[in-house]
Amino acid sequence: MLSRVADLVYWMARYLERAENTARIIDVNAQLVIDLQSRQSADDPKSWEPLVYVSGHDEDYHKVHGNEVTERTVIDFMLFDRRNPSSILSCVCYARENARCIRDQIASEVWEQINSFYLKLREDTYSRYAQIGPSEYLSRIKSQIQLFYGVAESMLPRNETWWFFELGRHLERADNTSRIIDVKYYTLLPSIDVVGSAVDIVQWASVLRTCSGFEAFRKSRRGQLNLERVVDYLVRDENFPRSIYYSVRHAGLALECITAEAPHLAENPAQKLVQALGSELDATDIHDAIADGLHEYLDSIQLKIADIHAAVQSTFIKAEGARFLG
Repeated sequence: MLSRVADLVYWMARYLERAENTARIIDVNAQLVIDLQSRQSADDPKSWEPLVYVSGHDEDYHKVHGNEVTERTVIDFMLFDRRNPSSILSCVCYARENARCIRDQIASEVWEQINSFYLKLREDTYSRYAQIGPSEYLSRIKSQIQLFYGVAESMLPRNETWWFFELGRHLERADNTSRIIDVKYYTLLPSIDVVGSAVDIVQWASVLRTCSGFEAFRKSRRGQLNLERVVDYLVRDENFPRSIYYSVRHAGLALECITAEAPHLAENPAQKLVQALGSELDATDIHDAIADGLHEYLDSIQLKIADIHAAVQSTFIKAEGARFLG
């Protein structure tokens, strides 16, 4: 397998997962804004600015909109603005372009799904988003991406192409689950007095629903919804598919499958970093992590995932010896 093809597949998965998780982050913020309307205006900058910072593109946003922060400017930037490399439209466009470059490597149904999704999405605007309603519109985005995953899972052979797809998807998912939790952290930061209140419980339930984990949490973690229990579930649960630990572990499994036929790449830096992060997550005491600073803890996870990504690039994509992987 050419490393160029591996890179295109890896990034196609990352872009699609990023688009889905951007929809989830906007959704959780929109729900939190509704919950907090008794304390602040729906168009208060404090309601939407956290979204910009958590996405990691605050500099790009301020270049486009200056100091103006409203629901419309933030939503437009994160959904439809091509100047934002992580907007949903940009991510789907990049994923489609990568798929186009490897059409001979993927099933025609996979290409047709992502192509039709992009052609529909590029016509959308903030006005359509507002007309349909945030929850319904974002649900449609998530459903389209999940439909793509379903088509890919049923059509792609379990070879290196598939495992690079899985590697990209799970690394991106781990990173973005941490950002979804961080949205809640940022939203609560100015009003720490509500922690443990009925409003707090409603908000954490909203975060779980955004991760499609509310029912799963209730079945596996019987008891009250609170900061520590929900964060522990989304960070450390070994069975929930969107937890950070589950995603990191499955990124490691994908790496093992990639190197199974390439012994010269065994024991690579990316594998070691994934194993180290998995062990750290397994040993983490969430109570201590929260006490030391939840935002700082989540930020450290994001930095370690970025290190894993850099190691994947240097080992499998850019290294001269990795031009042909298998």
